[in-house]
Amino acid sequence: MQGSGTGMTAEQQKIRAAEWLYRWNLSSSIIGIVFTIGTFLGVFTFLLGPIFTAQFGFSSLQTALVLFLLVLAVIIGFGLYLDKVIHFWSAQATVATTRNPYLVSALYQKELLSLVYIQVPVLKSLRALVETQMMDESKKHTFLAELDRSLAKVEQSIRDKSWPIEPHERVY
Repeated sequence: MQGSGTGMTAEQQKIRAAEWLYRWNLSSSIIGIVFTIGTFLGVFTFLLGPIFTAQFGFSSLQTALVLFLLVLAVIIGFGLYLDKVIHFWSAQATVATTRNPYLVSALYQKELLSLVYIQVPVLKSLRALVETQMMDESKKHTFLAELDRSLAKVEQSIRDKSWPIEPHERVY
């Protein structure tokens, strides 16, 4: 069923509309921040401009620059505080993965393709190289056992299309 002269089906039009709504949603928070900073600078440059001119001899442009640097310092400082002191985003990630268990173990298409076309060939090549190396047999056996275990886990993940998370692999 073709759309009205656009060459796209109704389903394709719905997907296209959803993509644009998603992009708009992603950009709206950034646009809001930019407009908030612009409004802050405009209002406070107008209000503080005469005071900064009288006290320090600043022009309106210099006052706006000082206020911009102050706002930038507050934003960066608040971000660092949230990230480094109270670990805000790590808690948010834990909550998100607890609510959506598929977010952790299910492989995305790019991850699956990376495992198939990059990781497996690299592990097999590395195993072949280690086999031909002149080295202590116990070290060689240890390396080969580790490579075999890794290769088996990657191949199992490719078959299952998921990556089982072991307790020691938990990153949150």
